[in-house]
Amino acid sequence: MSELELWQSMGVALAIGLLIGAERERAKPGGGSPGVRTFALIAVLGALAAQLPAVVAVALAGGAVLLVVVGYSWSRDPGMTSEAAAIATLGLGALTVTEPALAVGLAVAITVLLVSRESLHRFVRETVTDRERVDALKFFVAAFVVLPLLPTGHVGPYGVWVPQRIWLLVVLIIGIGWVGYVATRMLGTRRGLMVAGMAGGFVSGTATTGVMAAKFRRSEAPLRGALAGAVLASVGTLLQLALVISFVEPRVTVRLLPAVVLGSLVMVVEAWWLGRTPSMSDEPIEPAGRPFALVPALVLAGIISLVLPLAIWLEQRYGAVGSMAATAAGALADVHGASVAMASLVSAGTVSVGTAIVAIGAGLLTNTFSKVVVAAAAGGLRFAGALTLCFLPAVVVVGGCLAVA
Repeated sequence: MSELELWQSMGVALAIGLLIGAERERAKPGGGSPGVRTFALIAVLGALAAQLPAVVAVALAGGAVLLVVVGYSWSRDPGMTSEAAAIATLGLGALTVTEPALAVGLAVAITVLLVSRESLHRFVRETVTDRERVDALKFFVAAFVVLPLLPTGHVGPYGVWVPQRIWLLVVLIIGIGWVGYVATRMLGTRRGLMVAGMAGGFVSGTATTGVMAAKFRRSEAPLRGALAGAVLASVGTLLQLALVISFVEPRVTVRLLPAVVLGSLVMVVEAWWLGRTPSMSDEPIEPAGRPFALVPALVLAGIISLVLPLAIWLEQRYGAVGSMAATAAGALADVHGASVAMASLVSAGTVSVGTAIVAIGAGLLTNTFSKVVVAAAAGGLRFAGALTLCFLPAVVVVGGCLAVA
């Protein structure tokens, strides 16, 4: 390491210590816990230890941890947050020697976590329900227990199934839906149909559309308000589609991005116009579905598993038209699963990016049709007709973007 790099790592470590230490200083004034100067020294000590022989480094780090433990024993504060943050700062200081950018990012994340103390405590104690805690445990089992145990090799017809990769996509779908669900829970259940529609779209766009339609039929929501929620649910579907596909094949996402951005913008403007009048229902509103619904996740895995070999077989037998037909049919049940399957075939080199774009466009069209059908069944022909008029501009914009992509 050059002298310049050495001074840079020391400077970054000092900045990290000052950042975290300043937050701790303000959070616990006069509490006897480590303050801004102590945190700065600990971070610099970590950076220094990372550049010394292993025996000396262990001695320095052990001494710093010992001082933190002794300080905690003398502290009048029963909590351990500051002491844990001090040890983390020691590690971040050492990390600045090899990965300064990562160290800074983690330092900012830790500071945000520390600043959000009251909000996090209130959310865990008052906002999260018992059902959501159980669902969270199921999600952690799916993500951190089941996922690592699944095979990573290619199996099944045409060798297109990779069990671990399919399950990873299922976990991602559930996780993204959880973000939308939590957004509504943190904002409160009386924030309006628009918030519920947008968040519910990440959980299930079609289910959310049905919920909005049913609220209109039962006179629990005005027509314009329910339409705004249903339109924003489709925005959530588009954004989730682009995000999930980016994990599978970024080239497809790049080609889809203009359609996703412009189509979402059109629907957001429509929802804003619809939501101006009248005011939204003041009744408690929850996102459709559960935050960690495993059954829809398993359905998604089944759709992906079926569409992958079906698309290859149809493409071999009927060419690109066959792949598009398979994707369009799969999208009637779930547009994400069918689109991810097509993106996976692009990643494997089985189909071209252009074919995938057209197939995903066909899937979006059939999925939009299924939402209209659900809206008619749950809310009546008046609601379905109004929703169709709202969808038409976005369909034209998305179709035009995909045509030139």
